[in-house]
Amino acid sequence: MSTLRHPSTPVHFIFRTSRLLTAVALGALLAAIPRISACADEQPKAEKPAAAEQKKTDARPDAERKLSPEEIQKHVENGQKAIELKDWETAIKELEQAVQADPNNGPYHHALGVAYMGARNANAGWFHFRQAVRLAPEYTPATVDFLGTWKLLDAQGLFNVGTPLDFLIRTLGKPDEIRESGPRMRAIYGFMSLNLINRSLFSVLDLRNLPEDGLNTTDGLAFTIPDDWKVAYRILSATQGNTEYVHNDETIQNWTELFASQRFIGAAEKQTAKSVREGIRTRLVEAYPKIKFEVLDETDENDTLFRWSIPGNEEHPAQYEVVRLVQGENDIHRLAYTRKAEQPDEEALEPWLDVLRTARLLPADELRVHQQREGMERQLLQITRVLIERQQEMIRQKNVDLLKSFFVEERRDEITAESLENIDAETLAIDPEVFASRIELVQSGEAQQAELYNEKGDKVLTLVQREGNWYARNIWFNASNEKTEKPTAAKPASETTN
Repeated sequence: MSTLRHPSTPVHFIFRTSRLLTAVALGALLAAIPRISACADEQPKAEKPAAAEQKKTDARPDAERKLSPEEIQKHVENGQKAIELKDWETAIKELEQAVQADPNNGPYHHALGVAYMGARNANAGWFHFRQAVRLAPEYTPATVDFLGTWKLLDAQGLFNVGTPLDFLIRTLGKPDEIRESGPRMRAIYGFMSLNLINRSLFSVLDLRNLPEDGLNTTDGLAFTIPDDWKVAYRILSATQGNTEYVHNDETIQNWTELFASQRFIGAAEKQTAKSVREGIRTRLVEAYPKIKFEVLDETDENDTLFRWSIPGNEEHPAQYEVVRLVQGENDIHRLAYTRKAEQPDEEALEPWLDVLRTARLLPADELRVHQQREGMERQLLQITRVLIERQQEMIRQKNVDLLKSFFVEERRDEITAESLENIDAETLAIDPEVFASRIELVQSGEAQQAELYNEKGDKVLTLVQREGNWYARNIWFNASNEKTEKPTAAKPASETTN
């Protein structure tokens, strides 16, 4: 960012070239090009903006008199010439005077940001880039440099789901604007909004060109993924939304397998799923002549399943991907499973083909109900596993009173010091993730309960909700406890939506 740049086309959406080289263009042809993962040693190295706020500098005009427009322009010209010569000190001095004289001029802030970045003062440079895009949203050079800084930070994991608010502020400085509503918060930097829940990052929102009534969807895809995957990244803009999942022990910067759910907003008005697929094929073939591309299923122009693979080289690792594109009422939806490997493992790939094929397009109202149910099931399953492990420790400690608090009142008398003495070592060694492999919420009269199943499909535990809390109805660790039951119908581990 050492020079003022004037690209011919504006940037409309931020995406991460450090992870997947996807270029998504929504215009005459929607081209949802899969992003090719960059090699690990090619990750960009960025100096992060410091935690402190942008500080006042000593480069101020001696006099307090108001500068004339001609004098302001002279400072700007001197500053730009100094930037070209990489004389950062002079550039900062000249442009600080211009900004002080005309603090609402976005291009002046941008030029000063370039000078500060050249002088390796990332904190001050970042501050002025933010001011530039807020004051002059149509000024392309400011947009480019703002996004350039944002993407470098993004590549280092700053905007991953779950990042604490305190860490964000230490890195980015005080937000330009904060909006709070209960546990939800928006921390806005430039035109990017960091959406938080309970002070942890939930998603990123590009505020440019959003409709006045917000982003409303008429439908979406509900799909099934393994329970040992997590949401790693969410971003939404006026033209698309993207949610990416990785293994629980991986990150979006260091993954072996990746699952992505995208929707291209309004694309169905001009394109079909098939035409988008052909746009992808054309661009991939141009970029990677050795690519293998295969259409697997195509019921009609509105629903297609295909896969592609490329060999590795010095620029990127070998990679293959299976993709399903589905056309909704207004949007085109994309689901994709990606793996870094030379050749597709057909046996390992089969479950993911099933994930894509069984994904369902639901109306928005049904989708919301489904999302709420799925979210509760996933959260309850995770909590139950933690509690099973905690109960095992209580059994070892013979902590009868505390152990009783996890069970319904009518079963607590069965938990005694003597009964805990009879629990065998095998019970204490049970893996909570094997014991509680999946969960299903069911309605029992007016009450809601949850049934847990182990890896074999046996029902092992029933939870009931009373006064807002969940309690175990059966004592899972007692030898005399009720026998487990086979579920009447199998259900996938977890479901989610795009």
